[in-house]
Amino acid sequence: MTPIIKHFLLLILMVAASGLAIAMRPTHKIAEMGPAVKLESMIPASFGEWREEKQNQALIVDPQQKEMIDLIYAQTLSRTYVNPEGYRIMLSIAYGSDQSDAKQVHKPEICYPAQGFTLKSKQYGQLVLQNTTIPVTRIETSLGERNEPVTYWITVGDRVVGPGLNKKLVEMGFGLRGLIPDGLLFRLSSIDSDANRAYEKQNAFAGDLLGSLRPEDRPKFIGNFKREQ
Repeated sequence: MTPIIKHFLLLILMVAASGLAIAMRPTHKIAEMGPAVKLESMIPASFGEWREEKQNQALIVDPQQKEMIDLIYAQTLSRTYVNPEGYRIMLSIAYGSDQSDAKQVHKPEICYPAQGFTLKSKQYGQLVLQNTTIPVTRIETSLGERNEPVTYWITVGDRVVGPGLNKKLVEMGFGLRGLIPDGLLFRLSSIDSDANRAYEKQNAFAGDLLGSLRPEDRPKFIGNFKREQ
């Protein structure tokens, strides 16, 4: 085989590979294939023993600059809830309609330290509900005298994803089907010096909140009842 023929075949292979990559590029957004997500109306202001406390909005940490939030997320919701005992939990949900590489949700263990918080610990756990088990990440952070334990999880499309490669594999699975998944970050936190107590309160809060959602809205926050590890 002459050098000219070799170069010609190599050129053909490169063009074919480029065409295949373009053909396999996801083009259909999951966010446009169903009812629109409206966090403000989907999440109730009161449920169980919890009531929204509007005057304490300043307690909620917004991990990114506004420009970054607007770039990554289509919607955000931040509220403070309080129970009759006066215990407060901060809820923050960030929803993105396009979970492509350039618009990935930002994890709290990265965002909190970027704001000056100290990351004291990180652990993985599970939130056990009646119909599913949600893999969650728990971090304990502090800023001066403020100790803030955090529980969060991430969804990609109709799946709740665990840590590590799980999230990337789920994204690749949607991509191979020509789909661009949406996704959200569901974060709970408390200003509490006792991390174990905070995590117990957050677990109970999450169970009450998710149980109060309309059945048609619930899968957007916890997936379609698929157990993820």
